[in-house]
Amino acid sequence: MTYRRIAQMIIVLLSAIVLFGCSSNKMIDIEDSNTYAWQKYMNEDEFNQLTEGMSYMEVVKVAKGPGEQIDGQTYIWPDELLITRAYEIKFKDNQLVDKRIVQKRGESTRDLPAGEESADQGKADSK
Repeated sequence: MTYRRIAQMIIVLLSAIVLFGCSSNKMIDIEDSNTYAWQKYMNEDEFNQLTEGMSYMEVVKVAKGPGEQIDGQTYIWPDELLITRAYEIKFKDNQLVDKRIVQKRGESTRDLPAGEESADQGKADSK
């Protein structure tokens, strides 16, 4: 190979690295905007900003992080501060159709107060 051919290959390779290395991943950009790692979770103020018809990415932008998919179109975000609370958001055709605050029990065997539903129960019911 000639030096010119090698130089052309290096330029093409470097161009590809720059092109693919600089491409933006929206999810990473949103999470990188957080000062602290726990900010990728949702809080009650952010939950109250969510409105019917928002897309999943719009919800991710409000929450500053992705939710955990618990079934087809239902996602859950842990609370930023309370380990016993989570926010369940349901989508249909990428549009928010329902949202609710759920209580998480984890490994506890204690009974929840009347009227409260566990996020863990919701997972078990959907299986």
